[in-house]
Amino acid sequence: MAPVRSWRPGAGSYIALAIVAGIAALLIFSPDTPGQAYEDLGNFHLEDPNQPHDPYNSAPPSSGPHLGVLARWGVHDDVIPPELFVHNLEDGGIVFAYDCSEPCPDIVDGLTSLVEGLGDGVMLTAYPGIIDSDGVAHRAAAVAWTRVLYFDGLDAETLDEVDVFVDLYRGVDHHRGG
Repeated sequence: MAPVRSWRPGAGSYIALAIVAGIAALLIFSPDTPGQAYEDLGNFHLEDPNQPHDPYNSAPPSSGPHLGVLARWGVHDDVIPPELFVHNLEDGGIVFAYDCSEPCPDIVDGLTSLVEGLGDGVMLTAYPGIIDSDGVAHRAAAVAWTRVLYFDGLDAETLDEVDVFVDLYRGVDHHRGG
């Protein structure tokens, strides 16, 4: 008859415990991700940009009804309607938007340089009415699917937040399986 062995933790058990503890520490002590989260409004495709649809829940929109085509990546001189750029977000893009009731070349020039330096997967457009969930108007925003980072200038701290925002959200596809 084989001797009965009692269980003793081995190296594998300690490694697994360390991994679980590390993940828990990351969740507890990690800084908040930049931007404000919004409810996912889905990805219904519109036939026409003027087709009536439910209102968006963020300004600029970060999800919801949109056309089935993409806007060109890069810098746009014309206002790109949200019904078009929301598809770019669904495809993992980042949309930078600005709202300058008075000229704001610091914002526009800074965002233009940023977008040109980042390449594909980002675009810049004017967007009238950049307003956070508290009703506060802002001069600019970085938008990803269900997330908006609002800001009013491009100081070093904001640029650091923008870098983290782009690193976290660019390239994350949000198409739903069907």
